[in-house]
Amino acid sequence: MRESPDVLDQSRREARLSHGDLWLRYFELGGRRTPLEVEAYLYGALLPTTHDRDLIVGALNERFTELGRGQAIPSSDD
Repeated sequence: MRESPDVLDQSRREARLSHGDLWLRYFELGGRRTPLEVEAYLYGALLPTTHDRDLIVGALNERFTELGRGQAIPSSDD
């Protein structure tokens, strides 16, 4: 599933994560891109691979679970 980059960045804001916090969570899940590349994905300046997008989504969904919201964004497999 490919949504506009605004969806990922809007989700980041709803999750109350800074760009740095989101990148750290992405990195902890196995992401290998730089913080600048991940930020570029959020703004649509770069197109993430399916794998990188799913790691970003996983990081966001983990945060939503912490906030009691459950999964908010489907992964590519959903």
